[in-house]
Amino acid sequence: MIKKALTAVLLITLAAGATVYARSFKIASYNVENLFDMVNNGSEYDQYIPGEYGWNEKILRIKVANLARVISELNADVIALQEVETSRALRRLQRALKARGTHYPYQTIAEAKPSAVKCAVLSKFPISDTQEIIVKKGSRTILQVTLSVDNRPFILFINHWKSKRGPESRRILYARALKVKINALPPKTDFIVLGDFNSDYNEYLTFRKNERLNDTHGRTGLNHILGTLYNKRPVDETLLIEQTAKKLMYNLWFESEESDRWSHQFLWRKGSVDSILVPQSLYDDRGVSYQNNSFAKFDPSYLFKKKYIYRWQLADKGKGRHLGRGFSDHLPIYAIFTTQPFVAATAAAPTFIDPQMTSVADLYKVNAGPVNYRLDNCAVIYKHKNNATIKQAGGRAVFVYRSGAQLKLGKIYQLTVKRLKDYNGLREITQIGQIRQTGAIDKWHRYWLKDLAINLNDIRLQNEVIGKNEGNHKHRFLHYCGNRKIRLHLKKNSGLKLSDNVSVILRQVRIGFYKHPQIVIEKAEQIR
Repeated sequence: MIKKALTAVLLITLAAGATVYARSFKIASYNVENLFDMVNNGSEYDQYIPGEYGWNEKILRIKVANLARVISELNADVIALQEVETSRALRRLQRALKARGTHYPYQTIAEAKPSAVKCAVLSKFPISDTQEIIVKKGSRTILQVTLSVDNRPFILFINHWKSKRGPESRRILYARALKVKINALPPKTDFIVLGDFNSDYNEYLTFRKNERLNDTHGRTGLNHILGTLYNKRPVDETLLIEQTAKKLMYNLWFESEESDRWSHQFLWRKGSVDSILVPQSLYDDRGVSYQNNSFAKFDPSYLFKKKYIYRWQLADKGKGRHLGRGFSDHLPIYAIFTTQPFVAATAAAPTFIDPQMTSVADLYKVNAGPVNYRLDNCAVIYKHKNNATIKQAGGRAVFVYRSGAQLKLGKIYQLTVKRLKDYNGLREITQIGQIRQTGAIDKWHRYWLKDLAINLNDIRLQNEVIGKNEGNHKHRFLHYCGNRKIRLHLKKNSGLKLSDNVSVILRQVRIGFYKHPQIVIEKAEQIR
């Protein structure tokens, strides 16, 4: 049985024999898209002046309730917020969360500058210090918050940089002001930098040919000033740990698949403007540490509509009245940290708490995202390129997407699952850690789906492999066992085409899922 332990206190025994208590905790960042209150301060955006554009008490209640749902289900211990108007609006969100059973007793907001929207934080840990970093007259400030996590200080630098309505030089001002503050910290200070930077993780590449943005000769605040780039290549964990003189930062987006590195949509363009950056001090043997491979975005299906982020809705293409629907144009991002010292088996191979033993069947019961589970006796019963299907005898099967390069067909493994994903209804393993071969398959029939007269559209059969089946093809469906049918999906690169009303025999095919169950044909030898 899988137990949730993100905020639990764990008893850890170190190699030296000393027993310490370690806490794992989640920190998130979320741009809530214009959380205003019902008081006219004179600095509101036009559409958030009370009584204008339908911005009234009823609409505000819906806005707050919708955001509270997201934050409550995200269940972070600390959440950095962007685009909060006032402490009054923040307290209202705080009360709504408490009513849902998610209590953040500590909060603060950057109010040194009279900007329309500000950075803020809600925390389950005490806030021992709050400062604001001044960037430029009239600009939003950077909020610096020191938390006390089991009497260990931990600093958050919460950012909301100038939007891309302005050139990169405007964002470099934020980066330089922040860098001065970071450089002044005592050595080995534990901190993270997070928020909405209005810069992609690879901004130095994406803005280079944009003359409107690139007024800095190719230099960016996020990459060059804050140091997520070194010698023209992105900083990775190895470089971060080995660095000596230069204070570099590691952008946690690099723990995600490249196609998944986005948390914001503007029209059709996906961007990674929200980031969490970590320094070398979170990879040592003191204070707070980063829990490896724990970064993810929070993306439940209700935050999307027609494949787009379901932002807060206004009529007339965003220029009219409030419709009382939607959430934000950003998705939350989060990462997990721990008060356990960073333990390294080798200098280049850091490890954390041992993975928890579980079963393939239990992988379908937990939330997608970063995980740390160990699977035993997993047989590879299907392989195509770097994809694979693994199954435990008598149990369920699961699909390994682009992470199965080291897995060999017919072999049995013990392995560590590091990340799960739901892709249009299909549960996938998208990142594997340690792999150890423990055997080989001697009886294939123990792993294949046996009773082919059953309903193959049963959601519980996704990722299973059919040894052999036959039927008739008609209108992209396989008709089998009289009146049963299931969709057939021929991969475009398979080079296969099927005529209607022909008999087909399938061999060693998997049951996939793309909004509905389907038998996936990837190779010519699978069908005749």
